Amino acid sequence: MSTFSSRLSKHVEAYVALRRSLGFSLSKQAAILRALVAYVDGEQLDGPLCRQTVLGFIGSWAGTANGRAVRYGVVRRFSEYLAIFDPRTDALDPKAFPRNRAIPPPRILTDEELSRLMAACRSVSPDYPERAGFLTPLVGLLASTGMRSGEALRLDISDADLTQGI
Repeated sequence: MSTFSSRLSKHVEAYVALRRSLGFSLSKQAAILRALVAYVDGEQLDGPLCRQTVLGFIGSWAGTANGRAVRYGVVRRFSEYLAIFDPRTDALDPKAFPRNRAIPPPRILTDEELSRLMAACRSVSPDYPERAGFLTPLVGLLASTGMRSGEALRLDISDADLTQGI
């Protein structure tokens, strides 16, 4: 192991330990950073951590564009930490690998589909009728308001003003 990859490995382990002490699990991120150390060692690269090294590392992995963006983001955040100890570390552009989450358009249910869905909700669990009592109005609320499921599930009594009808 070269001097640079050895130092890089120590910083990776210290970074992972720090982030875990703050409550982050960092299992996938730690694996990505350890793979970076293995890449630097395998290519016999010398420090500091620079853009070319990071781009070579990201390009060495096959996968989706989103996967490369995630890996780049992990290395970019680590490089910010590493720059504290080695000011020669390059600042990495946060927009170099943008994520592309293609969000499908919302599915608009017909009245017939909505009726069938609500009927299915009423019979979802005969052993636990309270599930039907929860799911049926939830589906109705989602369909009638256009709320997202997370918004509807986080509603509480303080969100309603029954005197105003809101």
